[in-house]
Amino acid sequence: MEKSTKDWVKYLSAVALIASAIAMGFLSFIITLDIGPGPLTYIGEALSAALVIFGLGVYVSGKVDDKFNDLKAQIHREVQNVVEKKMTDSETN
Repeated sequence: MEKSTKDWVKYLSAVALIASAIAMGFLSFIITLDIGPGPLTYIGEALSAALVIFGLGVYVSGKVDDKFNDLKAQIHREVQNVVEKKMTDSETN
């Protein structure tokens, strides 16, 4: 599965969880004029799961990007050091 497809599935399921929590809250209140412990538990769990889907993806993406950029900068510095060393060695010879 491609990365973009995985992202779409992830975000659509998070949006579906949020929408179902809102719908459950409205329906429960309209039918009984109260939100009982069962629907309230579902609403809490659905919103928590949706927030984890959104938040965890952003956090992991940020950390991976940071580590990748650090590694890229370190490789760039090492390459520059090698090039400078070669240049100074060729100038002395």
